[in-house]
Amino acid sequence: MKIIIALFLSCFLFAQQPSHLLIGDEELAGVNIYSIIQDSDNSIVLSTNNGLYRYNSLNFFSLDSKISNDQSLFGLVKDSKGRIYCYNLIGEIFYLENNTLKLFYKVPKNYLTSVIQLQIDNKDNVLISCKHIIQINSQKKAAIIYTFKSSETSNLVKSPDGKLYLTDKNEILFVQDKKVNTHFHYPKNVLNIIKPVISNTGSLSFIYNTTTNGFVINNADIKKINYKTPFDSSVTYNYHCSTKLPFIWFASSKNGLYVFNYNGNPAYQNQLIFKEYFISSFLEDDEGNIWLATFGKGIIFIPNLNVVDYTNVDVIKNDDLYKITKNKSEVYFGGSRGAIYELKNEKIKLIKQGERKIEFLKFNTEDNYFYVNGKVYNAAISKEIKDQLYSKYDLYCNMATSLKWYTTRDGLYYMNPNSLEPVKTNFSIRSYGIVEDEKNNTLWLAASTGVELIKNNKSIKLNYNGKPIFASKIVKVNNEFWLATSSGILIFENEKFKKRITVKNGLLSDKILKILHEENYVYISSNQGIQQLNLQNNQFKNFTKSDGLLSNAIFDFETLDNWVYVITAKGLQKFSFSEIQNIKYVLPKVSINKIVVNGEVLGSLKQEFEPNKNTFEIEVSAISHRFSKQLKYAYQLEGYDKKWYISTFDNPIRYTKLPSGEYVLKVKSVYNNQSSNYSNTYKFQIQTEFWKTKEFIFILVLLFGLVAYAIYHFRLKFLLQQKNKEIEKQKFIQEINKSKIMAIKSQMNPHFIFNALNSIQEFILLNKKELASNYLADFADLMRSYLQHSQEDEVTIKDEIETLNLYLKLEKIRFDNDFEFEIFCQATIIQEQTFIPSFLLQPFVENAIKHGLLHKNGAKKIEVKFEEKSNYIVCEITDNGIGREASQKINLKRNKHQSFATKASQTRLELLNQNSVNKIELQIFDLCDANKQSSGTKVVLLIPKIIR
Repeated sequence: MKIIIALFLSCFLFAQQPSHLLIGDEELAGVNIYSIIQDSDNSIVLSTNNGLYRYNSLNFFSLDSKISNDQSLFGLVKDSKGRIYCYNLIGEIFYLENNTLKLFYKVPKNYLTSVIQLQIDNKDNVLISCKHIIQINSQKKAAIIYTFKSSETSNLVKSPDGKLYLTDKNEILFVQDKKVNTHFHYPKNVLNIIKPVISNTGSLSFIYNTTTNGFVINNADIKKINYKTPFDSSVTYNYHCSTKLPFIWFASSKNGLYVFNYNGNPAYQNQLIFKEYFISSFLEDDEGNIWLATFGKGIIFIPNLNVVDYTNVDVIKNDDLYKITKNKSEVYFGGSRGAIYELKNEKIKLIKQGERKIEFLKFNTEDNYFYVNGKVYNAAISKEIKDQLYSKYDLYCNMATSLKWYTTRDGLYYMNPNSLEPVKTNFSIRSYGIVEDEKNNTLWLAASTGVELIKNNKSIKLNYNGKPIFASKIVKVNNEFWLATSSGILIFENEKFKKRITVKNGLLSDKILKILHEENYVYISSNQGIQQLNLQNNQFKNFTKSDGLLSNAIFDFETLDNWVYVITAKGLQKFSFSEIQNIKYVLPKVSINKIVVNGEVLGSLKQEFEPNKNTFEIEVSAISHRFSKQLKYAYQLEGYDKKWYISTFDNPIRYTKLPSGEYVLKVKSVYNNQSSNYSNTYKFQIQTEFWKTKEFIFILVLLFGLVAYAIYHFRLKFLLQQKNKEIEKQKFIQEINKSKIMAIKSQMNPHFIFNALNSIQEFILLNKKELASNYLADFADLMRSYLQHSQEDEVTIKDEIETLNLYLKLEKIRFDNDFEFEIFCQATIIQEQTFIPSFLLQPFVENAIKHGLLHKNGAKKIEVKFEEKSNYIVCEITDNGIGREASQKINLKRNKHQSFATKASQTRLELLNQNSVNKIELQIFDLCDANKQSSGTKVVLLIPKIIR
């Protein structure tokens, strides 16, 4: 019986209201807000009983209002230049400058009434409504343009055409320029003072003072409007008009307010909303947000009137909701208290309690059963049908077979269609999502180990890019299977990967929480909001905190009749994507707050810096109450950056060690990949180092010219010296060439040529044609080799050996084969790459033959040996001739001096050694036998090794 009574009492305890946030409930606790206005930088200014406050979408701070003799300030208004005015009840009119109040005008005491009003006309004149209408121009010259007939002042309301409307006695008046004209006379039986109202279309209406009744004037006709509110003679009302939407808000003197369309139709079921708050003032900002200022409890912030909030329902106020489902016409939800609620016809009632925390809740339309945690209930949730033990994570019903699959922490189950008994499968791993591909008889299972495809009791792991897929939910969308993962949505068709949807394709976040398919739409929740994807045009619509979502901590959502019901950490809301449009927002201007150069904060926006002042840190901000912390900024430093960069406002712009030059910093706000059309700029210059200035360069060029002249002078002198050296060098080369010619002459001496030709003639006369031909060929090769070597300063050892071999072969014929020779080269010597001076060895070989062997009787022999020693090539020429002493005696008898070849060789050695570091050394040894008789001569040449 107690449960029945509780259920009955819990019905009809709901008054829907727009979703909202509370701002400043702590900072402004106990502070009475009298008026509210938006400043030019998008910040919000409040006049209160404690002076002025400013709110920049993140923080509140108090403004300097010491000049006011009364800290209670009222009537915030703004002129076309953005200057804000306010007043106190003792007649002091102020304007706000650099966050400080300045006195503008003081109303004479005899003009004051209990209430005064303040307004600005379209020429920025300030108009004060007291006993008179006082007009004050920009030069602070005051003029009385109207005197009231009644004892009460009137509101001054500005119309779109710039007229200011007011009422007095039975007249409706308007102010234009410096004149007050009559607009309309209304009947004398209207006793209440009338307040003008300008609708969002610009039409003029009037509300009776402290009531919710009024009339509209159409030409000369009066049409009464009755905004019906519950009758209570003790309640009075203050009205607030929307200029962008067709709504008028009536704040009750006993807290809360009613909302009506201008034509009198009530909103929110004509229920008193925000009944815990005394609404004192109203603001509709440039972003379309609604601000309802209160006494003592901060500000009610409404980003979207089309989003309904259920958090004020007493029956669910203390329950943390988690899960939601629907049947054909109602929505059901539950939470931590184990209670289940029904939302029907905008009424919430408790229909079930006593369960443990609601972790799974689903109404299955195929069998009309409610599945709650691990239990099955009838359609009214009044009777338990079956306890299936484990709480479910997901449930899928095969419409063709009525077979129901469900996942638990204990694995995969299905239900006996008749008894609803749980039947455990052989898949016992914790699983989260289940869908059946009825066409291919395949189960798609989202398990803790990855997505599995189960067919014929066999499981195959599904992979993407060679890795397992971990999904929290699998949904069948037509013939496709959509997998909700932490890296976007993966779509498969016929068990093959089709495509991936990520932030780059339009998702708010890649961390997907839930996917729901309804007709031509797919609904997607993530940690950044909820989206609707139109499958026909592939377009997204978003619902985020900027649109009225209370929290990004989304637990569950459901759709019904074009409405989306969402449960977040802050309660239950509903909205319609048809009312939430993806509009192109007007993004705010970015302000430069602080510039730090080399660790020092600039007092002003300095524009020229020394070369070493080149490390910048720039703090920027932009005020957007709709986007708040979701707003980012894009920046580019012209003259340095080649592209735009995007960052958050809590990360300053940093540049380190900028080079000298002129720069322009451009900054603009960004939201959801949309950039502001306006860029704030900061131009500055880093001076050039003194050595890069024009003056320094001029001096440097002058010095360079002097140095160049000096260098030219000394260079000319040096060249003359070099020319002289070159002349000497050419002389040296000529001497070398002479020595080479002398060497050639020594090798091509007439005796050798004569002997060679005689030998050829002898072969011919003896009819030894083949020998004559071979000899002639060798002779020709030798001559050719001599001529070729004459063109070169150096020859390889290989070429030298070949030339010596030819020469000695020809000489051997002279001695009638009584002559032997041997040429030996050490194996370690690379003959083709080792060079020696040309015509260096042959003269010594010739000398050995001519002076040593020619006069010797018996066997004659000469040996030429090449060996490698350190950095030298050692060449030994050894003969077994008569020796130098015997040869000299023969030459003396014949009156001959030193041989021509020997003399030429010595001269050439002197010339070669003249300009060389490593000298060619010549050593000659006289050889003796055991009896100390001369047995020949050995010539040793140490030639520096040349490797190429």
